Amino acid sequence: MVYLLAAVLIAVNAFFVLIEFALMRVRPARVEVLARRGNPRALAVQDILGRFDEYLAAMQLCMTVISLALGAVAEPEIAEQLRGHFASWAGSLPPSWLRMFAFFIAVSALAGVQIVMAEMIPRAMAIHYAEPIAFYGARPLRLLAQFLRLPIRVTTDCSKGLLNLFGLKSAAEAEHAVSVDEMRVLLGETHDKGAMPLERLLLLENLFDFATAKVSDAMRPRERISFLCLEKSWAENLAMIRGKRFTRYPLCENDLDTVIGYVHLKDLILKESGPEPDLKKLRRDIFEVSGAEPLEKLLKTMPDKGIHMAVVRDGLSRVTGILTLEDIIEELIGEVHDEFDKPSVWASGELFSRAAVEANLPGVDRRAAVHHLLSKLKAGRPELDESAAFDAVWDRELKFASAVGRGVLVPHARLPGLSDPLIAVGRYAKPAPFPTPDGVPVRLVFLILTPAETPIIQLKILQRVASLVTNENVRRKLWRAKTDEALFTLLSTADTFLAS
Repeated sequence: MVYLLAAVLIAVNAFFVLIEFALMRVRPARVEVLARRGNPRALAVQDILGRFDEYLAAMQLCMTVISLALGAVAEPEIAEQLRGHFASWAGSLPPSWLRMFAFFIAVSALAGVQIVMAEMIPRAMAIHYAEPIAFYGARPLRLLAQFLRLPIRVTTDCSKGLLNLFGLKSAAEAEHAVSVDEMRVLLGETHDKGAMPLERLLLLENLFDFATAKVSDAMRPRERISFLCLEKSWAENLAMIRGKRFTRYPLCENDLDTVIGYVHLKDLILKESGPEPDLKKLRRDIFEVSGAEPLEKLLKTMPDKGIHMAVVRDGLSRVTGILTLEDIIEELIGEVHDEFDKPSVWASGELFSRAAVEANLPGVDRRAAVHHLLSKLKAGRPELDESAAFDAVWDRELKFASAVGRGVLVPHARLPGLSDPLIAVGRYAKPAPFPTPDGVPVRLVFLILTPAETPIIQLKILQRVASLVTNENVRRKLWRAKTDEALFTLLSTADTFLAS
């Protein structure tokens, strides 16, 4: 009877450990989604998480009482039986020694069973099945909390008072906000499991990086600005409009530093027919910003105020560039083309270098692969800081695993101060068993380094690499290339396969 009661107490204790860890492990965001859909179990869990201090006190109170009861009930019975066994073969020992040995072994046995059956196993189960355990255990826990309301209130108030003395917050008051780095890791794990395509992951990564982007990163530089000038004839200005085919043009008195506004093409078209237009009368006010201003702020300001173009000035009031709303959006989603733009075509031969190709990567370790390909790039570009480049690549790799599926790994990073993009390509002779979204072992590694100041370049290159590796014909040919020369030739001439 004593052993049956002990088993029941251990089982009840295991239940509370199971519920406690499941509630601590369950994702509040997931609970919130289900609660909004009216899921009654999710609503119960949401109520518990909102008053977690009280429910935690209930569980801790029950577990403490159960542990004390288990010791009081089972220890004397086990110790008494052990003393009888000890007396039969060690009767010459003093009775006090026998009691001490029996007590020690009884307590050790109970503690071992308690730790394994009521702590470790329930904890492991709660970690793996947090959501269903929390959802099904919420209602019994709420009933128990109602029954133990008074002792819970006393213990909760006591614990809060002691925590306040030390300047600490209770569990319910603790901050649960997820940092940007934690969000990166969560998104990376989602991508690893195949639940998020690389394109969407890169879009979100750009969104995180957007917080640090400045106007100078996205603006069209001074030397590339097309503008209309009051000192020029209408014929010259019309030639500029016809040649560039933009919608808006800065309007200047003579040179670019004397910009007084901008002209919208619609205003020219909709004006009353007659003599040559007076551009000064069609002038609209132009917004002015500095190169150090954050893009994130302008992404809200410009659409709210209907601003599509801004002139960028430095501390000396000299025009350094022009920023459009399109430029800001391109920092997030990549290059945007209208009907008159000629999309830049990246030829495969322009992306890859013979010196940065390795047809037989050594080992099957991601770190080793990145180090090896960086050494290839370093050989061709001695000014490259290999250590800083590795740190940047590996930091991103830890946040977002770069295995994109189809046997391809694309570690990449944006490096400040890099003048132009660098790409190294490696091939594994035998598939490398890295974790991948689709379970296909890695055969190809594309290491991509791009300037931090121009994220659009990174997007372009990644899109180009994606077009190569998603073509099954090209991918299989790259897998079969056994020499550096053969691999480089295939990469350089891949456009012909893509076109076929």
